[in-house]
Amino acid sequence: MRWADFEVAAPELAAFGRRRIEQFGFVFLGTIRKDGGPRINPVEAHFVVGELTHALMNTSAKALDLLRDPRAYLHTPVVDWERGTPGEFKVRARALPVSEAALRSTIADAIERRGGYRPPDEWHFFTIDVESAAFHDYDDAEEIHHVKRWTPERGYETSTRTIV
Repeated sequence: MRWADFEVAAPELAAFGRRRIEQFGFVFLGTIRKDGGPRINPVEAHFVVGELTHALMNTSAKALDLLRDPRAYLHTPVVDWERGTPGEFKVRARALPVSEAALRSTIADAIERRGGYRPPDEWHFFTIDVESAAFHDYDDAEEIHHVKRWTPERGYETSTRTIV
């Protein structure tokens, strides 16, 4: 599901995710290596015309992982490890290669505006197809762990549990 469609399906959760991604400008991207093991790397993330996008160097192992197996896992940074702030946004997704020249150019424009450099044409551009998402937040004063999650099958759900 495109990011814009995710925003319609789970607006509150998508808003949490967008704020965290825009706050940091990157996510940790989990991919599956050729040997089946996990690979985790920080990658810049950009919202462009209703899509969550990445541009990866053409020689990067993570780009080659995604071209071979599009399964991806995105996770926003946690700044304070003791309190888990500012919350953890997680997405299970598929990274879809972008071949359309206009979208590639629009993604490159966004990267250039934000970072001051333009990725070359030979880089790999991807959009993120959201399969499920969750946001975890911790309230130390109340000793509660809040979870907001969305899947296409179950829709949007919230739950809390005591922090022990």
